Amino acid sequence: MDEADIRMIAGELAIQKGISLLCDREATDQLSEFMEDLRYEGVARELREDIAADSVILMNKISAEEPEYICTPEMFESADLRVSQALLAWDEMRGITQ
Repeated sequence: MDEADIRMIAGELAIQKGISLLCDREATDQLSEFMEDLRYEGVARELREDIAADSVILMNKISAEEPEYICTPEMFESADLRVSQALLAWDEMRGITQ
């Protein structure tokens, strides 16, 4: 598995989670599920910890933004689309879809 791809996927999930937290939006915590998948797939603990730290940084950056600029239907739609694409890429990396 390519580390850059894994980091990109985690980044998209962290952005979506950050938006959901900032906007009090109901959403599945796909970032935590992804992190568990990484453990299950045997990704090194050090890499998982680094990705988790990067995810926290992304979520903190979002939390510092003004909700009026972030909590919009367009931002939700964009984040959801990018997450869908990232999760599809994750499934392809694991050979689940093609």
